[in-house]
Amino acid sequence: MVIRISGSFSQILRLWMVRRGIVCESLETRLALASQQETVSAEDWRRLLKEAEELCPGEPVGLQIGSEVQVTHAGVLGYLLLNSDNLADALETYLLCERHFYGVNFAELTRDDSVWTLAWPDQLGNDNAAFVQVGLAALITFLRQRYPGGCDLLSVSLTGDKPGDIVPFNRFFACPVKFNSDYPGLTFDAATIHRSSLGALPENFRAMRQQQQIAFSTVAGTDDPFLKCLQAVLLKSIPESGATLPKVARGMHLSTRTLQRRLVEYNLSYQALRDAVREQLARRYLSRTSLMLSEIPFLLGYSDQSAFNRAFRSWTGMTPGRFRQRERR
Repeated sequence: MVIRISGSFSQILRLWMVRRGIVCESLETRLALASQQETVSAEDWRRLLKEAEELCPGEPVGLQIGSEVQVTHAGVLGYLLLNSDNLADALETYLLCERHFYGVNFAELTRDDSVWTLAWPDQLGNDNAAFVQVGLAALITFLRQRYPGGCDLLSVSLTGDKPGDIVPFNRFFACPVKFNSDYPGLTFDAATIHRSSLGALPENFRAMRQQQQIAFSTVAGTDDPFLKCLQAVLLKSIPESGATLPKVARGMHLSTRTLQRRLVEYNLSYQALRDAVREQLARRYLSRTSLMLSEIPFLLGYSDQSAFNRAFRSWTGMTPGRFRQRERR
């Protein structure tokens, strides 16, 4: 299993340095190189974190770095989590879409009546401690910002030896923290994870959502409750599953046959509608957002860049990169 992180996530370390007034030319040079790459190997990321820890010995550097997370650091996965209705939905989405961040899906989500636990297998111990701390701190910070009323941790497990001072860890996670775990993870109170209280959306995500709504209304309009419901479910389903007809029907609490019949009443074909919305989204993401070219295919439900490139060329006669250049002149 080869684990790699998004190149954009490496900039969380740069932000941490700026916030604390830390100057380290060698680390800044390596971070500048990492930011230009689509992905960074786990080994390189561990080395960067080790150098950061050496700059601030004795401090909970992993927690500090992770707490600086912004949606731009999380890339596609961040946008998908923000689009979830509650924490339970976000955890399920994370499980399905983790590969958009680490290159693989390796988290495990266990559920019972009282707790939900999201955990990852780990055999590296101290060598991976900073990697785990940054990852879990970033994830819980991100989730708390979006789901302030439903993000109650019962316990946290971390890899690596127990530090001399565990108070910063207990304070940050607001729950008991265990160390030396082969399965570091986050355990949530199942009684609160379905709460629908949502925090404010980042400005760049609000802009993306606005483009989504415009794209749908351009194709089908939103003049009545049926179309509004279809818009909400379709736009949420496109990045998660490619928006198959049965999935969208379930999201609207309709049978597949009923949804097809209702679409006929509006003179709409489901596949044509979905593809037209995808095309409008692609055009708007490329011309009116700062999304990376490598992120857009997955937000549109394509399995890889080449599949998206073929579809986009069939719509416009040009590559996504060429289209973006033309629109931004």
